[in-house]
This record gives sequence, structure tokens and C-alpha cells, in this order.
Amino acid sequence: MPGILKSVRIKSNNICYGPEPDVDDEVEQYLTIAATGRVWFSARNYNQYLNDDGFCRKKQIGIGKWKAEFLLSLFSNLPQVQEFITDVGFYEIEFRYDDGECEKNVGPLIGNVFSHAYGNEADVDLTRLLRRYIPVYGLWVFDTSTSPDYEGKKAVYLFAESWEKFFENPDSNIKFEEEFGRDCQELGFQMDCGEKFVSECKKLGCETSYGDGMKEAVAKINDIEIIGSGIFSYWRGLTHWDYMYHLGPEECGVFLCLLRRLKELSQKK
Repeated sequence: MPGILKSVRIKSNNICYGPEPDVDDEVEQYLTIAATGRVWFSARNYNQYLNDDGFCRKKQIGIGKWKAEFLLSLFSNLPQVQEFITDVGFYEIEFRYDDGECEKNVGPLIGNVFSHAYGNEADVDLTRLLRRYIPVYGLWVFDTSTSPDYEGKKAVYLFAESWEKFFENPDSNIKFEEEFGRDCQELGFQMDCGEKFVSECKKLGCETSYGDGMKEAVAKINDIEIIGSGIFSYWRGLTHWDYMYHLGPEECGVFLCLLRRLKELSQKK
């Protein structure tokens, strides 16, 4: 068994059967994510690819350990074998472990790469999640067939918009206990018992978890993932730890505050 996963390197190659690319066409991207929270991106055009020299784009980003470790846990849960298709581009994932071991996984560049964080059902779209986490224009990861630059946030916006309507007028016919948590899980929100969200709120003057001062603190948080984790964790605490819970005005107010902030952060600009 390998040791602890310390980093992944994803190579996305978009060369396939068909017309030869122009020399300036971007044909290969490289993305490395380390457990420290550092991310490195680079890309080559066709001329650079043929000569194995130089890059047309390079960028370094810090996403923090909280996000990086969650991403690596999702990569650890990926199936080891992906379907291979010969007439499209391909991706190659290199898994690097702390004991020096290295493993690889290869698949077609057509999306449909799913993993799981909770339970055993692979329901988190890794392409969409990585595009949300990593602010790089035109990031392929595992898919070149969709518009990448807003696609990662669009699903968050639609989630927030849909559930905002529910909490404005709660409907007992909607399976809140099942469907809300499932939606959070599929979006790739972290459920860390509110630890990250509460910590950020306290830094901004909110001393009580989901209590007084939360609205003002939330308005200052500019990170979709922290708000998403806060709302997922609040749902979990309400539905799994408080057997006498009900969706009263106070509870709905917390959800609405967080959902409306998610809408603001994920709307198309």
C-alpha cells in the first residue's frame, strides 16, 4: 500500500485524430496540486509541444491546505481504471506519495470523472470542482468540451437560487433532509462540522456559531467554499444532531443568509 498522498499532477493533452493544430494552438496543460495548498499551472502550444520546450502560459496559485487536502482525498477515491477512447484527447494523473511511490491513471478527455468524499457513491464532478477552486482561464482538467470559466460556479448559483425559494416558503412536500444534503455533497462542499466557517466568522467579529453578527460576517466572506461548507455543516447539525429540530424563522434565516451570499459570489459577471 502506498503512503500518504502528497500531490497530484494532471496532464491534459488535447491532440487527437483530425486536422493538425496550428503552431500557436494550446494543446497541452499541466496542473499540480500539493497538500501544502500550492498549485502550479502551465500550458504549451503545438510548437512548444513538438519541440518539448517552453510554455505559453504559467501560473502559481495558493488555495490553502484546507482545500488542497480535501481535493487530494477526492483524488484518493478515484477509480483506478478509466475507459480509454482513441479518437479524443487524454488526461494522465500522476499520484505522488510521501514514501516516494508514484502511481498513474489515464483516461479520455471527455469529462465524467467523479469521486466521493462522504459515503461510497461517486457523485462529485472533479472537473467542475477544480474549475471552481483554481482561478485559471480555460482550465481543461478532464474535459475540453464545455465552457470552463463560469461552468464551475454556475451549478452553485442554480443550487442557491433553487433552495432560496424553498426557505422563503418552506414546503413540507420537499424532502429537505435528503435532498439538501445530497445537493451539497454533489457540489463538493466540505462538511467539517462548521469548523472552517465558524473560525472565519469569529475572525470577523461573530462570537456565536450561526448566531448574532453572522449576517455581517458572512457579507465579508468572499470564498464560495467556506460559505458552502458552512451551509452544509449547518444542515448536518440540524438534521442529524438535533432530533427535535424544526424549520422555524430562525433556522430558515440562517439558510437564507448563506444561500444569498452564495448567489452573490457565484453569479455571472
